[in-house]
Amino acid sequence: MKKNISTKSYIIAFMISFLFCIILSYTFYSTFKNEVDQSKNTEREEVIERFLHYRSQTENLFNQNEYLLKGYIAYLETHPEASPEESEKYLSYLIKGEENLIRSITTIRDTTIITTYPLKGNEAAIGVDLSKIPIQGEKVLEVKNNLKQTLQGPLELIQGGFGFILRTPIVNNETGYWGQVSIIIDVGNFIQKAASYEKENDLEITLFNNDTFKDKPFMGSNDTLRDNPVILDMELSNTVWKAAIIPRNGWGASKEKYEIKFMIMILLTLTASLLLYNHIITRFKLKSQVIHDHLTGLYTRAFLDEYYQLTFEKAKRNCTKVLILLLDINDFKNINDTYGHKAGDEVLRLIANQLLKICRKSEAVFRLGGDEFLIIIPDIEDLSDVKIIKERIKKAVTVDYHHQNKEIKILSSIGSAVYPVEGSDFDGLTHVADEDMYRQKSALKREPNL
Repeated sequence: MKKNISTKSYIIAFMISFLFCIILSYTFYSTFKNEVDQSKNTEREEVIERFLHYRSQTENLFNQNEYLLKGYIAYLETHPEASPEESEKYLSYLIKGEENLIRSITTIRDTTIITTYPLKGNEAAIGVDLSKIPIQGEKVLEVKNNLKQTLQGPLELIQGGFGFILRTPIVNNETGYWGQVSIIIDVGNFIQKAASYEKENDLEITLFNNDTFKDKPFMGSNDTLRDNPVILDMELSNTVWKAAIIPRNGWGASKEKYEIKFMIMILLTLTASLLLYNHIITRFKLKSQVIHDHLTGLYTRAFLDEYYQLTFEKAKRNCTKVLILLLDINDFKNINDTYGHKAGDEVLRLIANQLLKICRKSEAVFRLGGDEFLIIIPDIEDLSDVKIIKERIKKAVTVDYHHQNKEIKILSSIGSAVYPVEGSDFDGLTHVADEDMYRQKSALKREPNL
């Protein structure tokens, strides 16, 4: 019954604000997550679109070489008696402009190399039966048996160095499989070209053979796999490569924007929760000010109607009684007139404090106005307890007030009424208590205390 709001009110305000904070945070987080997910999806879609352009550029490198092989095979078919010099001349014309990328073009009879262009630097390959060479042998036999073009590499070459080998079967309409023609593409120059395509498409790409995926890339770094890359296939001449793709500057080019937005959401959530908390506390304080007397801290008339109705309803349900006590200070007007209103206020606060001390948690004390107080005491089981309670309260409010070295004896009169014994109407009960109080006041023989 103090004017300040209770700890319970602060706890309620905190719990409501905390719950509001959780709900608002979840709402903001869901909205933010959806937006971020949408942004990530859009970003990945853009990466895929740029990769498709990269893939087209890279595939063209091999497609062009497929056309060269087909052109050379057509030449062999139409010029079966061509001399080595004539074949070299044709090949020189065929690969003009592609010398940096194409390391050599090799003709294989069955599975054995019979010619290679250019011969210089590739002499060691002539006469080699590729079916007996580890790694290469399997692909050479695959082309012979399946009559399908394949791409192999990068792998170590017989003549030294590394390259991609594009093999195409030569098939005679009458006799069937004759042999193969292969183009060796220089790995270093291919990677240089592919890297320029990466940069052009603003991507970072790591390439793997299908059987070495996530183990050993032939271009790029395994670090790409740690950054949640897009994984797509590249199918080249019946061979599958795996590509791990991320943007050149990493994911989340707008990451900073979302981080700032997220911080703003957190600040808005905390600010809104704090405002709600302050609003609830303010409402509690306003309510407390309305129902508590500013001078004594006791309940006011504004709270009386609500309180007695709840108390009477509870007593009716539990078949108990409620004691109504009216109390006023004897000769209070004389104290005000003699010592001033300040002294009168001090006396009112003194009596209020005494009442608060002796009243239990279930009992309520009201200041009705002036020097008149009302006390509601529930759960009265025996009417004989009424007299004992009145004496206890009267003793508590019989106090000495010291004012300017003077001691003033403060006495009070108390009247009572019991619900529902003496009535079920609150106004009627207070009238009964009022009459009882004034009977005591009239009969009281006071000694002068001034």
